[in-house]
Amino acid sequence: MWSSHTTYSCPAHVYLHLVHGHVYENHTVWPRYWRVCSELDAYSLYVTLSGLERATDKRLYTLLKTQVVHSVIARQAKDGGWYHGEWTDGMESHYRLVNAAVLMLAAYVEQHEDKAAKESLQKAVAFLAARAHTLDVGAWFLHDSLEANVQGMREYPFAWSTSTALGKEKTNMLILNTHLDSMIALDRYAEATRDRQHQALVDSAKDSAMAVLMLRPAEWLYRLIFRILDLTLLPKEAAERLPLPKRMIKRVGWKYIAPSLHRLKALFPRLVMPNGFIDRSLCQKGFSTRYQSVHVWDLVRYIRRFPGSDIEAVLKRAVEYTYQGNMRAHWRESPERQDAFGFWIEALYHLCLMDSDPKLRRWLAEAVIDAETLGLGLPPSVLGTNNDAIRLEEQRPCPAPADRGLRVINLSRSEHTEYLVVNAANQALPLEWEMPPWREIVWTKQGDQASVYDMPCTLIDRHGWAVGRSRSW
Repeated sequence: MWSSHTTYSCPAHVYLHLVHGHVYENHTVWPRYWRVCSELDAYSLYVTLSGLERATDKRLYTLLKTQVVHSVIARQAKDGGWYHGEWTDGMESHYRLVNAAVLMLAAYVEQHEDKAAKESLQKAVAFLAARAHTLDVGAWFLHDSLEANVQGMREYPFAWSTSTALGKEKTNMLILNTHLDSMIALDRYAEATRDRQHQALVDSAKDSAMAVLMLRPAEWLYRLIFRILDLTLLPKEAAERLPLPKRMIKRVGWKYIAPSLHRLKALFPRLVMPNGFIDRSLCQKGFSTRYQSVHVWDLVRYIRRFPGSDIEAVLKRAVEYTYQGNMRAHWRESPERQDAFGFWIEALYHLCLMDSDPKLRRWLAEAVIDAETLGLGLPPSVLGTNNDAIRLEEQRPCPAPADRGLRVINLSRSEHTEYLVVNAANQALPLEWEMPPWREIVWTKQGDQASVYDMPCTLIDRHGWAVGRSRSW
């Protein structure tokens, strides 16, 4: 699940989220450690159930999807939003979760004639469109309702610095991921309903996103600082082997520089760093490495929806930094950071839909093995039925392997059929099917580098993978 990071593996797990007719996260949430309602978990369930519905053609999944959708509609406030109270007693609203409701409802109304869902979607979009501040460079979507005014920020659970960079309000934290996601949600609404009344707002928000992502002040200073902060990402064993001077520099990094980074960004505003790291916000305290995968995911989704911008260079650098540096080892080392692999898999999935490069399939296979080794589930989009990734009419069913040690990533769309099959088990497994692919497939075994062995694949090695494509691909 995209929000609680818990897993679904059978229909009964829907009811770990559905409580008294509302969809909750299936875990307790910092800082109050209680369960909160989450439209993002609802959307995760919806995409998962859509994949299973298409693969099996079972009406059970259609009914469960409908129940999830109407449970979200039932919790919608009169003003069109959803409120969560994750941080305060005042029931603040988190707009990334509102975006998820918009994305889910847009997917649902594309497939079903449902008056209640259409009305709910229209109200939600009106609510979302009103949650943007105006910067000198364009509109910027807020992350949560506390950012709206000083009174709300008095209850904000994080330390933060004041800044009026780009003409923003002091309370606007300039949080990147929700801004990108809000544009995607509004454009999906327009795609699903043909209602483009918010196009000017989206265009303005695109201008502000470009301006913020292109900020490059104090290049030499940030380059030095992030060379130091990169040392804090080293796995424990590698860090212990550092010479004493570097260990001292590393200590300065995690103890003093990382906690004060928000103050530096207030003076020299930027989110994209020289090494490829993308920070979460301008003013919020913290150096959150978990959000690197979220930013890569949101950037690739944004570029797929709004192609042809200079942001592609930012994405390429961020992907290379995430894969080639210490970031993945850093995530693996702590259970608190491991959920980043779910978004990393999502990002690589979208990249594979954009590009046929075998290297990207290898990176995706390795990420799946990382997730399986850590006991994590796979994110919902890999079933091939996320309307944000693949249009409804182009979606194809995901096959089911005979052995449960195999994981299938469905990269098919329209007549271009492609599957990545990863062996997450500790022994070689035969490539056999309980539910076979929907058309004839040619399989090739993948090497541990970017090479492709020109040979049929009937057995996948331990932690190996194979790519299958239709003959017309």
